[in-house]
Amino acid sequence: MKFLGIDPGYARLGWGIIEVTGNRATFVDAGVFETSAQQSEGERLHRLYNFLQKLFESHPITHAGLEQVFLRRDLTTGIKLSEARGVVVMSLFQAGISYSEISPSAMKKSITGSGSAQKKTVQLMTAKLLNLPVQMKIDDAADGLGLAFCAWLRWQGMGVLRKRGK
Repeated sequence: MKFLGIDPGYARLGWGIIEVTGNRATFVDAGVFETSAQQSEGERLHRLYNFLQKLFESHPITHAGLEQVFLRRDLTTGIKLSEARGVVVMSLFQAGISYSEISPSAMKKSITGSGSAQKKTVQLMTAKLLNLPVQMKIDDAADGLGLAFCAWLRWQGMGVLRKRGK
């Protein structure tokens, strides 16, 4: 089973995929998808949509973990982030992929034991949990992997595997 984690963003979207066999999670892929400020709003959202479609075609995803949006002081940035997140939610729905919404503090607590952990600590623990030789260099990709790991933990806790007969 493959679990996808998505740290949504308008300019940068972080993502990570893990594969779970039994009670062991292993790294599959991770990265950051970026759009340019020189592109129109519609073009940026369309490129994000196309990227997600290709990602879903490349990896049969069982479930996803999507970071919850929290609005900052800059309302314009929050609106753009929400638009990008809307593209992600629609893409997951179209692909038939269920997802869990995960707050940043819940992800940090699941990975490190502390909901107020620093990003570096999350990166180090995510690398350790997935037996990666080197921690992820890009925060957003490491967050994507952490969200994928949390999605797996939530999937187990909800008993979805039993309901589906697996």
